[in-house]
Amino acid sequence: AVVPELIDLEVWRNLFRANAAAPDARKFTVFSVCRFYPRKRLDVLLKAAALLRKRIPELEVRIAGNGPESKRLEQICSELGLERALRWLGDLSMNELAVEYSRADTFCLLSVQEGFGIVFLEAMAAGKPIIAAGAAAVPEVVRNGILVDPGNAEALAEAILRLYRDPDLRASLGEAGWRDVEQFALLPVARRFLREVAKIAPGVKVAEG
Repeated sequence: AVVPELIDLEVWRNLFRANAAAPDARKFTVFSVCRFYPRKRLDVLLKAAALLRKRIPELEVRIAGNGPESKRLEQICSELGLERALRWLGDLSMNELAVEYSRADTFCLLSVQEGFGIVFLEAMAAGKPIIAAGAAAVPEVVRNGILVDPGNAEALAEAILRLYRDPDLRASLGEAGWRDVEQFALLPVARRFLREVAKIAPGVKVAEG
């Protein structure tokens, strides 16, 4: 049996209420958060942003996190001339993350080696549409999102452009994710885990409700 990781939805929803924010109507904001490793494919996001400069003049990519790829990514950003469109946010507190999720128009992470992907649950809890890689365990978590080839900057650019042009699609994907994340909440996952344990340890009692 496979029991997924979980998210404390009550904590995150309290954070979103306490740090209320909304997308800036003057911009189209793509948010990403991760440790900066090659497997996260942030370089593909930067290349996609460069492809979209003229098609989405108000594009702003905001990236939270840090890691060993920092200098290389900053160099790519400089080579692509993305300084005006890109914001490096560094490591953020949970309150700051709640603001960034809330102010984003879409969440994007093309990681190709995720065993699960907690940040996707956080974005879903914020009601944000997700663009992710159709790789590893990601499709099992992001069931209502746009999945692309993680090595294809053109495909990612088209996915971002599609969401930019279609606010109804953004809303519907965000709402679907907001519902989907309920199955990963703390209590349902804990009960599922205990039910599986009870199959081999009958003395274990699982409270329902």
